[in-house]
Amino acid sequence: MIAEFKIKNFHSIREEQTLSFIPTNDPTSEEIYTEKVADGVKLLKIGCIYGSNASGKTNILLALDFFSHFMIDSSQKKGEATGVIPFLLDNVSDKEKTEFEMTFYLEGERYKLNLILDGKIIYKETLQVYSSSQPTLLYDRNYNDATEATEIKFGTKSGLLKKSREAIEGNTIVNRSVIAAFGISNVEKTKLNLVYMMFSEHFAPAMLPTNYLMGFIKKNLKGRKSDKMKKFILRFLKASDFNISDISIHNEEVRISPELEMFIKNAAGMSDKEKEEILQKGTVSNEELYFTHHTVNGDKELDEELESMGTRRYMGLATILYNLLSHGTILPIDEIESSIHYELLSYFIKVFLVNSKKQSQLILTTHDTNLLDEDYIRRDTIWFTDKNDCGATQLLRLSSLGLHKTMSVYNAYKQEKLVNLPFLDSIYLDKALYDESED
Repeated sequence: MIAEFKIKNFHSIREEQTLSFIPTNDPTSEEIYTEKVADGVKLLKIGCIYGSNASGKTNILLALDFFSHFMIDSSQKKGEATGVIPFLLDNVSDKEKTEFEMTFYLEGERYKLNLILDGKIIYKETLQVYSSSQPTLLYDRNYNDATEATEIKFGTKSGLLKKSREAIEGNTIVNRSVIAAFGISNVEKTKLNLVYMMFSEHFAPAMLPTNYLMGFIKKNLKGRKSDKMKKFILRFLKASDFNISDISIHNEEVRISPELEMFIKNAAGMSDKEKEEILQKGTVSNEELYFTHHTVNGDKELDEELESMGTRRYMGLATILYNLLSHGTILPIDEIESSIHYELLSYFIKVFLVNSKKQSQLILTTHDTNLLDEDYIRRDTIWFTDKNDCGATQLLRLSSLGLHKTMSVYNAYKQEKLVNLPFLDSIYLDKALYDESED
């Protein structure tokens, strides 16, 4: 589980900002909101980020998404860009380095991982483990300007043989992380395995409002040996007052249109022979998800395209919830309330909090201020993004803003006692702005 995540000089974030899952001494629903990760250490399962449009809340999730993916991405070739984008609203930050730091717990031990890079080069990467109160170095990687190459110092407790250290160093090009290089090296099992597996198996890609969830749902349902996930989804939909009694995947043959024919001809990864066979057949197999609705008129089956956006979105959340509860997953969700009624959103969060026991974490952004008016929400799980005069994002924790425990968070937010709300001008406009008859 993540304890802290620090970001500096990334997108709209200029100065270092910290997202923390270390709980305060607030006793509110501690047994539901926190999970034990080590002796005497508990971490929060959830973080909720509020903010105006363009205040940078999505960039917090994108930073987490970039970092978790970059640490295991071995696809880079020499000379390719790292993909990092610095703060661009001043005259200096684009020439400065981007920094990330994550503190996390694995199998009862605390780890700290630092990464410093720009658009082309990783300058520093350090991994430490706290098996005791003092840190133990696993590796320290630095960029040598003179040789334009990476140098790695492995700690004595890294557990790696000399030939393994050399193999990892050989695969660590200037734009690839040590963890990613470890992932493609034939070396013995060490603590680096735990770190690699965390990033490769327990970090889910950020879920954005624009994501097409039907493909995600079908992939998950097809990849299961049992129908346990399907039963879970149906149970969750029924509990949320959907009248869906069954879901199934149908394979249908679709005639190849001129547009699809052109796409197939230009598709990469297929031989000319494979393309010719598909085009000669004249059809392609298409998977469609069908929903069975139980009504007083009997059961009726509808194609996924006939279902509402809210139904499809909520079914996607149900699929995600299954993975959160059955595996230790860390998931960022942007604008979680998109196409979802507030009561369904609240139910989703409550089900996650009460049932999550596998060290999963949910990091979400939302505009739905109803959550701020709920008694069950802990104040140390609420964060706000705001922008300063330079257009840089600031991340503020509600529990650090000095709001008295008897004062309504919702009212304080609406009265701009916590962060600034968008300034809205008069609803009356000068007619000359839009009346073309006056031109």
